[in-house]
Amino acid sequence: MRIEITKNLILRIQGKPTTEASDTIFPPGEYPAVLTPEGMIEIIKTSSIKALFSFSQFREKTSLGEIVVLEN
Repeated sequence: MRIEITKNLILRIQGKPTTEASDTIFPPGEYPAVLTPEGMIEIIKTSSIKALFSFSQFREKTSLGEIVVLEN
């Protein structure tokens, strides 16, 4: 799936398994996103920087217009 982030979002990212989660800025633009086996939506900034959302968090961001689904 492809999504568009419409304004700067500060998101908690999942880094390498040995590092703690931290916050990073996702600037406006298009990003790939996938569904995980755990039922989460993962937005990919780089191969090592990925943000995870539950469906309810993702739905909230889309209803606020902060995330737009471009392609499913």
